[in-house]
Amino acid sequence: MTLLQAAKERLPEGSGWWIAAMILGVQLLMVGVFAIDPRIIIVLIVGFFALIMVLEHPLIGVGLLIVARLLSTGATVFFRVGRIGVGPFEPALVLCLIGLIFHASTRNRPLWQPWPWRGAYAAMITWVGLSLMWSVDPGDGLSELLPMLMVLANALVILAFVDSWKAFKTIIWFWVGACVLICVLAITVTALGISTTDVVFKAAESGGRETGLGQQPNWFAMNLMFIIHTCFGMVLVERRKLHRAFLLGAGVFIFVMMLKSGSRGGAYATLIGGVLIALAHPIFRRWFVRFVAFTIVLFMVGIAFDIGDSAKALGRISSNFVLKSNYRELNWLTCMQMFWDTRGLGIGAGGYETLLPTYNNYVAQSLYTYPHGIIWQVIAHYGVVGLAIMGWICGSILGMGKRLVKMAKGTEAEIFAWAMPASMCGYVCWSFVEFTLNDKPFWEFLALYTALYLVVKRMTENGEALPVWGGAESTGAGRSA
Repeated sequence: MTLLQAAKERLPEGSGWWIAAMILGVQLLMVGVFAIDPRIIIVLIVGFFALIMVLEHPLIGVGLLIVARLLSTGATVFFRVGRIGVGPFEPALVLCLIGLIFHASTRNRPLWQPWPWRGAYAAMITWVGLSLMWSVDPGDGLSELLPMLMVLANALVILAFVDSWKAFKTIIWFWVGACVLICVLAITVTALGISTTDVVFKAAESGGRETGLGQQPNWFAMNLMFIIHTCFGMVLVERRKLHRAFLLGAGVFIFVMMLKSGSRGGAYATLIGGVLIALAHPIFRRWFVRFVAFTIVLFMVGIAFDIGDSAKALGRISSNFVLKSNYRELNWLTCMQMFWDTRGLGIGAGGYETLLPTYNNYVAQSLYTYPHGIIWQVIAHYGVVGLAIMGWICGSILGMGKRLVKMAKGTEAEIFAWAMPASMCGYVCWSFVEFTLNDKPFWEFLALYTALYLVVKRMTENGEALPVWGGAESTGAGRSA
């Protein structure tokens, strides 16, 4: 059923007159807007066609949502509402939500379905909302709560439309393509000398560190690191040689660009994920050894010949295993002090920067005025209850991962069942010294991983087959998961 047919079935008899009036009203509105600023009309027209495309092909909408999420940086913000920036991601999410509501009303697509960590995440949203009651800066607290609601909306969209094995792999391809696009844009912007931001990040001011499209280098690295293991893993299951060659090249390209950020955390998180994958399967171990050998050669050549102005970034990663700055440790001590001062309740959502001068004025006058780690943020803001809920979320995800590995064994899904959580585990380790609870794109990656779990679970229960993998030649005939 096309979008037009679905609309016709829903329209009551004799509704032509008000449709004509609505069209006339829209035309008059467009004439008025054109008189104010012609560019707005272009945006509206593009938005209209994007809406039609999302309504007709919602999976493309999900892919665009992922691309917009990865491309959204401080340099791509259209405008700000308080501390919240509105860029390409927010309109993409609105379009996808409209598509979800349309499909739910016309095609019985579920709006709300159970998934393993849903209850735990809803509990965290509830606790963050309640903590606004005792926050010293509720306005700042809203900037923490609203992104959590957007994460929930993302999960609803992704889980609703990524409902088959084919749909899952399609969105993985979107993710790989988005990261390649980010890297190409970063190189192009640098080569053309285009300034992507008015902010010169202190972490990159000495030169040699890639910041992507106006990001702090560590955030640029984090945006790329999630897909690296999955990209290399797909090389093992793709049947077309051209696809395998592209994925191998894309994985190397994304990995090299991530290293150019000079992010120690990104490099170590990728290494931790690789070790976890190597423990899972002999084929993974063989490829991991090759990956390590390639990385060593890459570092030696990059540092020796400074290819692409990479020597400083690679040298920073390879020679600097100890945190030189004491800002992180001072922020962590402040978080613990806030925890004790509130008797384990936490200071509530927001307010960290407001209270920081009373705890450490030295840090408050620096550029590093946030907790520097998710666990530390939870300790300071949400106390014992927040820590308990975080444990609940992690336990739910680990249980989901354990069941997925069992169901996916011997199928192509086994690659993703190991590669995706390995990347997330690397990020979790990294998050002890960096990032905040709502930093992208971890939650989108988790939602996609959850979609994989639901797809494999449904296929298992229905006796459907997934393509075979696991050392045997894949003939295209499926086996029951």
